[in-house]
Formats: sequence, structure tokens, C-alpha cells
Amino acid sequence: MAVNNIVSANELVQKIALGQHVPKGASQSVVPPRYQLMREKAPEGLPELNKSQINAVEKALNNNFTIIQGPPGTGKTVLGVYIVYWFLVMNSKNPRIFENPKDKDKKEVILCCGPSNKSVDVVAECLVKFGDKLKPLRVYSRQLEMAEYPYPGSVLQLSPRSLRHERSKAELRNITLHHRIREEQNPHSTEIKEFDHRIKLAIESKGEELTAEEVEDYKSLLNKARVHELQRHDVILCTCTAASSPNLTKTVSARQILIDECAMATEPQALIPLVSNKPEKIVLLGDHKQLRPIVKNELLRKLGMSKSLFERYFECQSQTVMLDTQYRMHEDICKFPSEEYYGGKLKTEVNHSSSVLQADSQQKHIVFGNVIGEEVSLVVSTEKGTENSKANRAERDVVIRLAKALVTESQIKQQNIAILSPYNAQVSEFKKELHEHKMDKITVTTITKSQGCEWRYVILSTVRSLLSKEIEIEPDRAWRSKHVGFVGDPNQINVGITRAKEGLCIIGNQELLSRSGAWGQLLKHYRARNFVTEADKISVRKASC
Repeated sequence: MAVNNIVSANELVQKIALGQHVPKGASQSVVPPRYQLMREKAPEGLPELNKSQINAVEKALNNNFTIIQGPPGTGKTVLGVYIVYWFLVMNSKNPRIFENPKDKDKKEVILCCGPSNKSVDVVAECLVKFGDKLKPLRVYSRQLEMAEYPYPGSVLQLSPRSLRHERSKAELRNITLHHRIREEQNPHSTEIKEFDHRIKLAIESKGEELTAEEVEDYKSLLNKARVHELQRHDVILCTCTAASSPNLTKTVSARQILIDECAMATEPQALIPLVSNKPEKIVLLGDHKQLRPIVKNELLRKLGMSKSLFERYFECQSQTVMLDTQYRMHEDICKFPSEEYYGGKLKTEVNHSSSVLQADSQQKHIVFGNVIGEEVSLVVSTEKGTENSKANRAERDVVIRLAKALVTESQIKQQNIAILSPYNAQVSEFKKELHEHKMDKITVTTITKSQGCEWRYVILSTVRSLLSKEIEIEPDRAWRSKHVGFVGDPNQINVGITRAKEGLCIIGNQELLSRSGAWGQLLKHYRARNFVTEADKISVRKASC
């Protein structure tokens, strides 16, 4: 759909989609001067902008098309909400000139998108901190709305995943469209809630089901209520896919579009909000050095589908800016990713307390613990069904020992610890063990799901392992693919090693991992700094009484 609609898109979107030169920006717009950007007081709960962030805001306000790379811990999402705020200020001083007269009847908005509900919810949580200055509205997909407020026949339209897991974020209820249409401020709320009550009784077999005609009346009422809300908000937040919904395209007109985590979206996915509107300015935020789009079809990968719109345009340096100051990691943790992924340009502006991790009785912020375990194949249940995955119980035991020591000996709160692994089976093993040790508050997740998160201490289990005699000295690509697999993906490594603030502990088979180019570089860097040891030599410093 997105690709087919390029022909009807405006000139800016067409030039972006076709890789043509994009004009810098409209000179007649009144753009807030730099000193105003610097003097603006930050809302409570949000930090002041640093120099590289102010540069990025300036670029976004002055250019029609801007690419902003946000390495780990640089405040990319926070920057995004500041850009939204300044777009709103700018719009109030610059009446819009419509390309299509029909758009005059639509509500002018700023559209914030992302490839997933999680990415959009993170932006929404930051936006609400601006209070009354912004009027954000979180619009979830119709599928998700129907999962929370079902009506006769709606279950047939739901995917198994929608029925099992996804729900709207409770903390955003006050700005969520399908909840707001049921609140008092909406003139249709009373009728909607009456229908909801009747539907609930019917589902519980305590009342009669709605007739087909009543279902249509209910759906019509919902649409009227949605339009009422959309016309009264300035910032719309939804996934890229949801941006093409008729309720949005017929009611609002996005003057500016901002896509966060754009490097994780496939190009057609990122084009959906662009072709569904006639934007004056487009801002893409992301980091193509972290997770890329997940494309499982081999043919599509070969055709380039795993290269995002963000990555394709990042090579056009005139339109890009990189945030260069990170506030998450201790400088020891930041050093390797800065050199390997960001040309040594990533600066550290944070002073963490000393790490409690110890290797050979010496305090370390990073330690790699060598384990020669045995990997096993297991079938596990995930959000998408069952899958074949891998686990390594020798690594599991080391990780659980260290997690237990962090909690009991170093007095680190469970909520400040995360255990990561590339494999769902290993994640499942960790969860079972932690439950037995009453340490359920420790976060356990895959590296993929950890992007955008941070913890004081992170323990990373790499899982893959072979006996020394089975490891080839100079393996070919097929061998590495078989025995290291996606664990050797440089982008996934970058995500895994940049979640920790104070202490990072990696557990794995160093001889095998060294056969992977990316891991080989990391281990070379770590060995030079005495960060590598045997796993049984890793300990923690006990908390002083």
C-alpha cells in the first residue's frame, strides 16, 4: 500500500522515497532562534538539552528532512519530544499553506510514529511531561482496541497475538483514544458505555446479544466519538502501520512527521505515515548501529528489505546529525562501542559510583567470564507461538550465582539488575531459576527486547559453545553461521553491551566467540584492558555494613 501510494504523495515524500535531492527548507517560516532554544526551561522530569541536542533541534526546525542518529544513552527520544514541542511553537506563528484545499477542513497535527507500540509508548510518556503545553493523543490499532472492548464479530478480526498479549499501556490511559471516548468530556461517552455494558452482559451470558443493526450503530457511534477527540488534539501518537487508518487520514493532516526508532522499521513500514499525509517536515530518529528491521524471508533480505529508510539516508551526511554525549554508561563500558560503532565520537558525561564486580579480586566495570558449556536445543513458548531455541546450562548456573551475589552480598536491588540473552530458551531457563530463588524482580529478557532500556548491572549470556578441539582456527562463513549464528551480529552485540550503567558482565565461550569478527574485536579490546577471566574467578564486593 505504502509503495503504491507514492504516486499520490506530495513532492517532499516522493523525493525521499525515490532517493532524489531534498530541498533544505522553506525560508519564509519563522523559526525560533538558537538562544530561545537554549533558554527554554525543561519540563519537570526531563533534562536540559546539551549542545549536540540543540544542534539537532535547529536542524529539524530549519530543514524539510532531517536524520538524527542517537547512540545508546544520548537521549534520542527526549530530543524527539523537544522537537515536537518546538514544531508546535513554530506552527502557532506560521499559518499553513495547504497544497490541497480539501485539507483545510482537517485538524492540523504533528504525527509521532514508531515501528512498535513500545517505541510509541516511550515517546508518549515523555510528551505528557510537558503538561498543558501539548495536547497528545495516543491512538492504538483497531485490533488492540477490539481486544479490550470486544463486540459481536470483532474476535474474528483479531490475530492470535492480539488475543494473547498486547494491551494499551495503563499509564497512558488519560491520553489514549479508545479510553477517552468513554470519558465524560466526550459527548458520545454515555451511549458508548451503555453499549459496552450490554455487550459485557451478553459475553457473560447474562443478556441478549446486539442485533446486526445495533452493532452498526455502535461502530458508527465509536467513529463519531473518535473524530471528536482527534479534532481536539495537537499531537497524534501511533505506530507507522496505524497511521494509515481511515479515522486518521480523513480527520487530521500531519504538518510534521517524526518517526522514532526508525532504523528498526522496514522502508515500506516507514513510508506508511509519509504517504498517508502531506507533511512539510519529516524527522527520522534512530540508530542503524543498533537493531535493524527484522526480516525473516531470505529473498526479501537479499533484495535489501533489512536496510531501513533511516540507514539508506544516513549516508547523505548533509541531512544527518549524531548526538555525541551519552549519560548512561561508565566510560569503560562506553569506550569499545564508541570506537567500534561511532568513530570514537561518543563522549561520556556521567560519574557512576565504583562497580561491585570483581575479576581476580580486582574491581572492574566490565568483565568477560569464560565458560566452556554445552548448548542444548529446546522448544519454548513465545508471544508468537512455539519455537526451537538454544540454552546453555553451564552459563545459566554462572549467571544465577552472580545475580544472587549481587543481590545478597552487594545489596543491589533486584530491579536494578538485568539478565540478557539472544535466545528465548536461555531466558526461560533464567526465569525458572530466579523464581526458585525468589528473585523474580530481576529483569530477564532477550537482547532484542532490551533496546531502549538500561540497568545498573547487566549480565549477558551468549549461549553458543563448542569444545576447543571442535573449533576451527580460520573458519569460513558457513561454519560461523552454523556455530555462532546471529549471536555474532554486530548490531545485536552493540545493544547488549550498552544497557549497563555501572557494571557489565558477559558470560561466554571466548575461543568460539573470537572466531566471529565483531566478538573478536570486542575480546581483543577487553583482553588489552584485563577485562577477560575465567567465569569462576568473577566475584562481587560485599556491601559495607
